[in-house]
Amino acid sequence: MNVLEKVLQSKTLERLRRHLGKATGLHLRLKRFTPSASEPLRTAMLLQHQGVKQVIDIGANTGQFAESLYDFGYTGKIVSFEPVSSAHRILQKRSKPYPNWQVAPPCALGNKEGEVEIKISDDSVFSSVLNIKDSYVAHNPKSRIIRSERVPLHRIDQVANQYVEIETGDVLLKIDTQGFERQVLEGAEGILSKLRGIKIEIPLYPIYESTDFTFYEITDFMKKHGFKPYSFHVEGVDLNTGRVNTIDGLFFRA
Repeated sequence: MNVLEKVLQSKTLERLRRHLGKATGLHLRLKRFTPSASEPLRTAMLLQHQGVKQVIDIGANTGQFAESLYDFGYTGKIVSFEPVSSAHRILQKRSKPYPNWQVAPPCALGNKEGEVEIKISDDSVFSSVLNIKDSYVAHNPKSRIIRSERVPLHRIDQVANQYVEIETGDVLLKIDTQGFERQVLEGAEGILSKLRGIKIEIPLYPIYESTDFTFYEITDFMKKHGFKPYSFHVEGVDLNTGRVNTIDGLFFRA
């Protein structure tokens, strides 16, 4: 088989895969397991390359992010923060097999000390301090708010030293707080200059009310504080239109 025949065969198989996917709703693809194919693997490799040995995991939910790091070879410390009581219970159980994974008491992180109300969605990953838009709930019923809880609210720069050694300069701050990212970063003001990196959820099309900290504001913030982009990953997609609602951005100090 010559080169041209191989190219044509490859294109035919790719078209067949697309047609099958459209007809069945199943995305079938065999691909080498590399950093380009796996965002969690890419993140773990970048943490190792950047010398990150401590992770502050804000908005941990049930521990998906932290566990993926350990699955891909990360061996350092992780401290997870999660305000929703039901998710926090699962998070505690999930962390037990990992001696370097610590779970903080239930609390939210923001730009002041006090208390705050968390609106809890049917699917806890959508839970937020902010209200979710009715237009989003209309086509994703699992995001609807079913109850609320009041929890302690802290600034991360006021509590971080209880859990990590900030002065070592090997800390990654991960923020996944459903539209509350600006407030978390404002509450990190006192430790920003000591962070090695920041991983943050970036709204492109906000699904929460009063979200005013989106792509341009976040990338400008990172540039202003000396962080360069190393990785982006599509996170949430509108299945009706194909529009990307959120991406995850990973930045490290220049």
